[in-house]
Amino acid sequence: MEEKIIITCDSAMDLSPELIKEYNIKVLPLNIKMGSNEYLDIEEASPDDIFAYYERTDDLAVTAAPTMQQAFRFFTRFVHMGYTVIHFAMSSGLSTSYANASAAAESFQKVTVIDSKTASVAGGLLVLTAAEMLREGRTSEEIIKESQNISERLKEPFLIDEMEFLYKGGRASMLSTFMAGLLKIKPSLYVQNSDGTLQVGKKYMGKFESSAPKFIMESLANGRNMHKKHIMIGHTGLTNDFLEDCKSQIQQLADFEQIHIIRAGCTITSHLGKNALILAWYTKS
Repeated sequence: MEEKIIITCDSAMDLSPELIKEYNIKVLPLNIKMGSNEYLDIEEASPDDIFAYYERTDDLAVTAAPTMQQAFRFFTRFVHMGYTVIHFAMSSGLSTSYANASAAAESFQKVTVIDSKTASVAGGLLVLTAAEMLREGRTSEEIIKESQNISERLKEPFLIDEMEFLYKGGRASMLSTFMAGLLKIKPSLYVQNSDGTLQVGKKYMGKFESSAPKFIMESLANGRNMHKKHIMIGHTGLTNDFLEDCKSQIQQLADFEQIHIIRAGCTITSHLGKNALILAWYTKS
């Protein structure tokens, strides 16, 4: 009997609605708490809701991983339909999403949970690549093995415009936030492949508009080792003109087959704040 496979992920793996629909990817929402109210990511809350809540209350929305019970109910639906489930979860170094999904998967024979070792558009790129392998007719074993391999080669630098959300979320000190504002420093971050944790990268001086081209050029400097099928441009509310300029610069620097511009979801938005720029690709080796 031919194996029925479905690709699923949690909502911290940022993809466009168009790609999710095109590849029939099913999404398990994270939980978003704003004050005393809780919402399901994507289904009941959007990044714009995160910003509106902050502007109204001066408090950050809080994101939480899907519970084991939520993951169990999610997997049950597809297992009962006869699917082998390959599920991608936010980095175990950043969230309990992987641990909760793995615990739920123990109840099923045909559910495999993959630690993406990342989040946002790099996670989305990993999910998209798996969906493409499925479309090519690859087996679940092949998709799982190659996805785990690619997760070790993902690159995802971030450029931050303002550190307000990082400070409010306890990820930056008051002094570093004050100095960044005073000196117009735009910090970069990256996800460390070995453990999937977020690390501080280079700091850029000046306005965000002038820092972004330098950030893109330096991020893509080692172009020869890049896998050139896809690159993701993620963002937390940047303008279309700005994003098109980023896309044009990337096209000049490296000959990617497809450049995807994707609005980051609630999880990354609640951590990075407005105007963050995210790049994601993976290397050949």
